[in-house]
Amino acid sequence: MCVGRLRFASILAPVLVALAACSAGGGPGPSAGDADLAIRADVSGTNVAMVVVQVTGSDLPAPLVFNISITNGVASGTITVPAGSSRTITLRAYDAGGVLTHNGSATVTLQPGTNPTVSIILTPLTGDLPITVTLGAFVVTVAPALDSLGVSPNSLGHPATAQLTATIRDPQGNLVTGTVNWATLNPGVAFVNATGLVTATDSGTTKVAAVYQGVSGVAVVVVTR
Repeated sequence: MCVGRLRFASILAPVLVALAACSAGGGPGPSAGDADLAIRADVSGTNVAMVVVQVTGSDLPAPLVFNISITNGVASGTITVPAGSSRTITLRAYDAGGVLTHNGSATVTLQPGTNPTVSIILTPLTGDLPITVTLGAFVVTVAPALDSLGVSPNSLGHPATAQLTATIRDPQGNLVTGTVNWATLNPGVAFVNATGLVTATDSGTTKVAAVYQGVSGVAVVVVTR
């Protein structure tokens, strides 16, 4: 694909081709099974407005194309594709004007059902930040996605704190029971304990992540004086 100004209208053609192929009954038979992949990427701090996923394989009659929407700076969605070997997953990110900003790909073997987590780095085509996209069996969501704290102690003299919670779901949206590992990107602004309790240390902004089996959910914490 040429790098340059690409309008969303140019994405429509492969989508229609993929839909036509599915309607015609092409592709592997039911015995091949389907692979479910939960896709998640933190695109905050970039100009990305949509992520497009394309899956190709030698036994697929046409590329499968999926649009992943973005809410609160996070691209999140689920795709279902025929399982098989040598599946090439290509991801492209576009800004609100339809300009291609990032791309990346990986070739993997997909088993029926759920699969281990794969991370794909999307390389910026401009001066933007790189984006890490995870594809796998789980989606981790941290709430609240944005929180603010004052750096000064409260009325009891204790440091300001906020409680974050993490939810784990499978690609079908079912809740999964598990324990996440919490971490902060900048402990000089705020640190987080094993239960998701964030404590302010100095003014600034940091990201706090909850990680489960290679999949990360992120919240932004702003500390002000």
